[in-house]
This record gives sequence, C-alpha cells and structure tokens, in this order.
Amino acid sequence: MSNQSKILNTIIQYFVYVLVFLFPLFFLPITRDFLIYSKFYFLSFVLFIVLLLSLGKFLLTRKFTWVHNLATQSLILIVLSYILSIVLMSPNKLQAIYNPQYGLVLVMSMVLLYFYASHVFIKAKISPILPIAVSGVLVSVFALIVMVDPFQSADIPAYWSFLSNTTFNTIGSSVHFIAFLLFVLIGSTLYMWRTYTRSKVVDDNNRIMLIILGVIVLFTLLALIFHVFILSQQILSDGMQIILPPFSLSWYAAVEVLKNPMTAIFGVGVDNFSSLFTQVRTVNYNLSDLWQINSFNTSRSTLLHVLTEQGILGIIGYCLLISLFLKNLKNVKLETAGMFLTSLAIMLILPPSAITFFLFFIALAMMAADIHKRKEHEEYIIDLSSLTPIFIGMIVIIMLVLGGTVYFMGRHFMAEYYFKRSLDAIADNSLQRLYENQARALQFNNNNEEFHQQFAQTNLLVANNLAAVDPKTLTDQDRQTIAQAIQAAIVEAKAATALNPQKVTNWQTLAGVYRQIVNVAENAPVWAVSAYQQSIVLDPRNPLLRLDLGGIYYLFENFDEAQKLFEQAVSLKPDWANAHYNLAWTYYKKGIFGSAVDQMQIVVGLLDAATQPEDYKAAQKNLDDFKKTYQTELEKLQQQQAAQGGTPQGTAPAAPSELNLPSPPATQLDQKIELPEDASPGANVQ
Repeated sequence: MSNQSKILNTIIQYFVYVLVFLFPLFFLPITRDFLIYSKFYFLSFVLFIVLLLSLGKFLLTRKFTWVHNLATQSLILIVLSYILSIVLMSPNKLQAIYNPQYGLVLVMSMVLLYFYASHVFIKAKISPILPIAVSGVLVSVFALIVMVDPFQSADIPAYWSFLSNTTFNTIGSSVHFIAFLLFVLIGSTLYMWRTYTRSKVVDDNNRIMLIILGVIVLFTLLALIFHVFILSQQILSDGMQIILPPFSLSWYAAVEVLKNPMTAIFGVGVDNFSSLFTQVRTVNYNLSDLWQINSFNTSRSTLLHVLTEQGILGIIGYCLLISLFLKNLKNVKLETAGMFLTSLAIMLILPPSAITFFLFFIALAMMAADIHKRKEHEEYIIDLSSLTPIFIGMIVIIMLVLGGTVYFMGRHFMAEYYFKRSLDAIADNSLQRLYENQARALQFNNNNEEFHQQFAQTNLLVANNLAAVDPKTLTDQDRQTIAQAIQAAIVEAKAATALNPQKVTNWQTLAGVYRQIVNVAENAPVWAVSAYQQSIVLDPRNPLLRLDLGGIYYLFENFDEAQKLFEQAVSLKPDWANAHYNLAWTYYKKGIFGSAVDQMQIVVGLLDAATQPEDYKAAQKNLDDFKKTYQTELEKLQQQQAAQGGTPQGTAPAAPSELNLPSPPATQLDQKIELPEDASPGANVQ
C-alpha cells in the first residue's frame, strides 16, 4: 500500500471517530427542529467527505477493495425494503427520501457509517467506546449547566430562547436523551468493570483509564438523575406531558398493514404512518390526554414503525440483522454486548429517530469489530489497472452520484434554512420577511407538505391584513391583491393534499382555508364542507373534525346537519364540554329546549369552576336562560293542551376545555370574490 493510501486511510479513520464523537453533541440553530436537522446534515456531510476520500484512494490505487462483513446481506435487504416501500407505496416519495428521522437518506447514511466504523474499529488502538463515552460526558455537562438555568435573568434573543428551557439537551427529546445517557452509562460501567477485573495488578495505564471511565460514569449518572428529577417536577407540578404515540395504537397499525397483501409486504410507505394512525384511532384515544393530537408521524416502537411503513420485507431485514448479532453475543466484549442490548431495547420501546438509529448502528459496528477480530476477515480486491475503460466509467458514475447528492442535499438544506428564517420573522413580527422566506423555501423544496401548509396560512394572513380596513376604502387593486392572496392560499393548501392525499392534516388545512374565506369568496362554504367530509373519511373517529364541520352548518343555520355532527362529536368524546355546548345551542336554536337544558347541564357538570371560572359562569348563565325558556314553552304547551281538553304532560316536547360557538371569520367584504372552479377541492393541482 502506498504512503498516500495510508494517509487517506488514517484521515478516514479520524473522520469516523470525529463523526461518532460529535454526532450527539452537534447542533446549529439555523434550521427548524435544529436538533434533528443539524445532525442529519452533519452526518450526511461527514460521510460525503469520507466517500470523497475513498474515491481519492480509488483513483490512486485503481483498486476496489471490499472487506467481508457478516451484516452485508441483511443491510442490503433493509435498504431494498426502504427503496421498494418508497417507490411502490409512499405518496410523497421525495419527502420520504429526505425525512431526517427515518427516511432513506438517513438509513443509507447509517448503513455507510456502520461499514466504515466497523472497519475502523477493527484496527483501532483505543476502544471505540471512548469517543461516544467522552461525547456523553460533554452532553451531560452541557445538560447539567442548562438545568441550573444560567440565563434566567439574561435578556437573550428569541433566536437562542431554547437555552432558557431547563430540560434542553443536545440529543433531542427528553426520552431520547435519557436513552442516550443509559447507553453511555451501561457501556462505560461495563468497560470499567472489565478493565478492573481483567488486570491482576492495576498499573498506571489502567489507573488512568479507570479514572477517565469513573468521571464519565459520574457525570452521566448525575445528568440522568437530575434530568429525571426536573422532568418529574414539571410533570407533577406544571402538568407537562411527555408526548409519545400510544403503544396500543402503534400495535393496531402494525397489525392493520397485514390485512392487505401489498401493505403486508411493503408497508404503507415511508413517511406515511400518520395516514394509518388515523384509521386505527379508537374512541378510547379520545378519552386520553392526547386526543387533540390528530395523528402521530411515528410509531411508539422503531421496530413496529418499520413493520408498518416497510412491511414484512423491512422487519425481516432487521430481524435477520439482530438475530445474526445475538448469535455472536458471546464472542464480543462485555461492554459491547451491553451497549448492543441497550440499543436493541431502545429500538423496541422508543419511536424512530436519528439518535435511535445512530446508537443501534454504532453498537452493531462495535459488535462486528469484536467478532471480526477473533477470526480472519476476507478481503476482496478488484484491480482495474489494466481495465481503463471500466475504471473511467466507474469514476464517472461515482462522480455523478456524489455530485447529484451534493446538489439535492444542498437544495434540501437551503429550503430548511429559509424556512427557519421565516419562523424567525414571526418572532420579529415581519410579514414581508415571513412571506419572502417561505416562498424561497418552496423554490428549493416544493415537495414538503408543511411548507405548503404554512405558506397557505401566510397568504391568508396577507389577505386578512389587506381586508381588515373599511370596505369603502378598498380599491380595485386591493380587491385584486386579496383575490390573488386567497387563490394562492388555496393553491398551496391543495398542493399539500396532492403530495399526500392520504394524510388528514393536509385536508384539514385545506378545509381551514376554505372556512376562513366563507365571507369573502363564493362557493367557499360548499368547498369547506367537501374538504371536511374528506378529512372525516380519513379520520373517522376524530371529534374535532365533526365539530368543525358542524360549525359551518351552524353558521349558515343548517341546524339539522349541525345537530347530526355535534351529536357524533359528543358520542366520540362524551367528556368534551365544548361539543355538548355546541349541541346545546343547536337544540336551542331548533326549539328543542328540553334537550338543550340537558346538554347545558352536562356542560356545567364537565367544567371545573375553580380552573375554568369564566366558562363555568357562561355555561351556568346559559343553563339558567335555557331553563327559563324551557319553562315558558312548557307552560304554553300546557295551556294549549288544557284549552284543547288534553291532559297536561309533565315532560318536555318530544325531541329527537373551552366553550366556543361557531363564529364567522372576522374578515368580510361587501362584495364576495368569485374564485375559479379550479379552486375547488376536487380540481387537480396544476
């Protein structure tokens, strides 16, 4: 091997160690959800550099070298399952490819990391546990500093406001942070134990290593204890919730995919879990504290998520991979086995995320390195020195792949960058910057559903600002601008439904857009009803959708339809005061006063006078008024029956969080805007 190749190999080793060390620590607040996207881009960038270095080595040696790895076949099957699931099943394929938590790019990056790391760890002079353990110490120290709230009295800009959150950490959610600390703690403790027990005499080297490991264990344990303590305090005193998808519904979703041959084999498609969640959502879910969350994008368990989105093909790949390493558990070091089992437990009980996959694949790489150290590993070398055309062809193909990767990943990054700037503009109360940056984000990535949803709301905001003046002062140019903004809002909302027509949130956004323009655009009420009906088809047990649709009928005094929908909302969530409140008023408007009294009585019973005093007073007043009206009507009925010689009946006439009755949007125009027919929900997006 030439000196240049050795140098490149050394540089690659350093980059792998840097990646393992910095991945848990790295974040830059220049994208939305920066703890997620920063790690995603950092992982992709470092691996791109490593691939370039490997290409340089290939150019120097003209040899393609492949070291046999026991996980190769399983990993190929896993990647293949992702590709087939996206191609055959995912409605929004590009969003599925670039999803930073469980998309194709992330998984392929983790597979590449595994191959490089397992190869580097075999020849490593230091234990591969050290870089991630030291990273764990720094993560712990940072978390401990944030826990004492050092910025409590500081006037920090909104850009850095996340530092005032005492549970903030560089990993992500609290549950994933705790999982990471446990991973480091178990690995470091077992490594320290093995280092101590294997040495009959503790020499200076072992003593230094034991001290380092002791410090790692101490700080990791402190961070774990204090984080759990603060989290518990916030849950008990402040009512904070740790929001995780229900395990039962995650299981139902996984079982549901097995009922259809295509979904059983390939799943429902990557980045499409939410469409199935709304189908398996139960009435019991509506009685939980999570009921206002329409859907979750991930399953409770990473492995269940794989089964749901990639089907049997994907879960077989992971099961083969896991079983392969479980068989070799006795052939690896104690700390390696402990970290692998910990990562496997994390995969079983926590939702998929970049850190979940990172811990799993790093543990696999450590396992593979330990296994390969015990036996000779086969190395395959293809010499292309005498095959110049093939060599040049491979170079061209590799350069095209790497160039395409840079181009598309660059566009994806710029889209996230501009979208984050639009969110910053909200804090600065700058509508112009908000609009411009969201428009730029869509120029770089037109396949992101959330971008379209948010841009639809921004266009509505523009229209509302223009229309929020005296209608007499509106010029023809103003009306034209308002019409254009409304049309743009509809186009953007419809674009989201076109990208993924199976996702209820996209239809809900479109319905919300139509609802906000019912007073300014012709046909908007009809289109709003149509969009809400489609939402209900996709999420049949969601009481919020029925309340919203019933609200439209209520606004236009179609009380019969409103009554049906409010009754459905009440049956889906019997403990929802607002649903009973709307139903009570609908009964009242229809003259069914006895039922109105009954429903308002339920509202009063559901409200807490101590925590909801205003709502309680309003409901109690409504109840008193309803009772008076009911009594008056009952007396009239009794008088009529007495005059007709009938027997008075002591019964009413026969009748088949916060309290809010449906109210029309504030924005109104004296002359409604006529929108083209392609603004309807059924028209195709151009």
